[in-house]
Amino acid sequence: MGLFAKVPLARGEDLEVIGTLIARNSTSDECTRYADAYKFRAGKYLLIPLGYGAMVNHSSNPNLEKIIKNDRVYLRALRPVRAGEELLLCYSQYARRAFHLGNRSPEQRKLRAG
Repeated sequence: MGLFAKVPLARGEDLEVIGTLIARNSTSDECTRYADAYKFRAGKYLLIPLGYGAMVNHSSNPNLEKIIKNDRVYLRALRPVRAGEELLLCYSQYARRAFHLGNRSPEQRKLRAG
């Protein structure tokens, strides 16, 4: 399904990912293993996204990157994004494996090619 920009986004604009913070290896973490591929690392915590943050799809050529500020997670526009354009993030290695998307990030592919 995906997530699409309702309004244009400027390069560097941050969108906060809202959700529930849980401690790693806690009972809450164990009880939500089904959502592991969706969790964001946020410092010493994990963030289970609620709402739109969980709808961002993977791309090896993303227009968003994950930014951590203290215990908050943001998705930052890497370039200007047009209204109606799909918002895309390069998933973590764990999530790419869980969703069978391949194991190498764009940075790893550049290193191997160069």
